[in-house]
Order: sequence, then C-alpha cells, then structure tokens
Amino acid sequence: MILIADSGSTKTEWALVSKNETITFETSGMNPYFVTTNELIKIQEIILEKVNNKNVTNVFFFGAGCNSSEKKNVIEVFLNKTFPDSETEIESDLLGAAKALFGKSNGIAVILGTGANSGYFNGNEITFKTESLGYILGDEGSGAYIGKHFITNLLYGNFSKEIENNFKNEFGIGKTEILENVYRKLNANKYLASFTYFIKENIKNKQVKAIVENAFYDLITNHLLKYPDIKNNKVGFVGSIANVFSEILIEKCKFYNITIQLIVAKPIMKLVEFYK
Repeated sequence: MILIADSGSTKTEWALVSKNETITFETSGMNPYFVTTNELIKIQEIILEKVNNKNVTNVFFFGAGCNSSEKKNVIEVFLNKTFPDSETEIESDLLGAAKALFGKSNGIAVILGTGANSGYFNGNEITFKTESLGYILGDEGSGAYIGKHFITNLLYGNFSKEIENNFKNEFGIGKTEILENVYRKLNANKYLASFTYFIKENIKNKQVKAIVENAFYDLITNHLLKYPDIKNNKVGFVGSIANVFSEILIEKCKFYNITIQLIVAKPIMKLVEFYK
C-alpha cells in the first residue's frame, strides 16, 4: 500500500492506494515555510486515524515550499515519525503537478492555487522554471495575488457602491479587521486567497473581473512568456484558481497564442493513476 500527498499552503490532499481501493482524505496545508508544530501534530492524528494501522510501504509527498534540502527536511522528519518503516520521497508540488498533467511526457506545468509556480517538465524532472518569490513579492495569478489586489482596491474605495455593499453584507468587516489579519496574524496568504470565492460570485462586475484579468496578465508576462517556444509546447494548469477562473485564463492565454491543453482542479487522482 502506498500513500500519496499533494500539499499546498491551504490544504493537503491524500490518497491511500492499494490494489483494490483508493481512500482519499484532506488535512490542512503543510508548506514548511508556514506550517506550525501544533498543526503538524493535528495532521499526524488525522493521518494515523485514516491509515488505521495499514501497512504503508511508500509515501510520495509533493508539497509547496519543498524546494530546498532544509525545507524538505521539515517534511521528512514528520513523515519518518509518522511512518518509521516506510520509504519516503519528498518533492516539490510543481513536480507533482507536472506528473499529474503530463505523465511521462514533456510540457509546461503551472500551479494556480493559494500560491503560484511554473516549470518545464521533460518527462522526468523540472529542467527550467521562472523565479518564484512568494505571495508578498510574487505569486502572480494566484489566489493570494488576486485577493491582495482586490482588497487593496476595496480599501482605496475604487469599487462601485454595489461591490462595497456586497462585501459588507458578506463579511461584515472593515479596514481594521483586514489589516489585523494581514499584518498581525499568521497565514496572511491564505486569508487573502479566501476572498477569491467572493470575487467569483461578483465576476460579472467589470471592475472585479479586471482584477482577475490583470493578475493573469502579470502571470503571462512575468512567467509564461519567458519559456522558450511556449506557443508550440503543451501547457497545463492545476489548482483551484485555474479551475474557478478557467474562462478568463483561457481567454488571456489565447490572446498571447498560448494554448492550454488541460486544467486539473485537484491533481491527486491523476497522481494515483501515475503510481498505480
């Protein structure tokens, strides 16, 4: 039996796979840049309850933030404590996305969830990628990026009264509460990304739609157009933002002659197919 994980900053999708069945479940995100010890303890309890003493021979973990030996070690220590008799493989969420999208073929994989990332996959590994600067300096096109620009425009009073009233009725919060969550509490990236559901509900408003369009423009110009010959390469997206705003994403990419081959909201089942 094997255990596969696709982990972002907000949540982790798990699949416990045997010859006869696949059991899926979720825990909170395990990005080693943000996850706390207390969160890892709670996650471990959930995993052990779901696994229920089954013999797990291999754990394949693909996670956001697992881009250095130091950060991979955080996850490795956790997995070794949870599954001391299992072999573990820890790689970036980008490699997991590429395997989910292309299997063993080549292509450009793009993640658009709470955060964002992209890379060229040669069928075995990521051989080229653009800079990933995190949600404060980068993550163009991500949920945190879209949420940040929406909130900025809201607090500057740039939206119509209709949007302001809709926001007030939905959340009942103002500048003080928002700044408290962004600057004084943990996981500001998740907090900012949480507003994308409201943005989707109000996407027919031209001002709101422009926030999403501009975010994808920034993604394309700062990242996608830097891939050599992208117009002749397969391009695939994974993540909730790519899925929820797929129409706008496809339209913006088409304008730059970028054809999207596939959009996968949740890569976990594609990874199950890859390892079965």
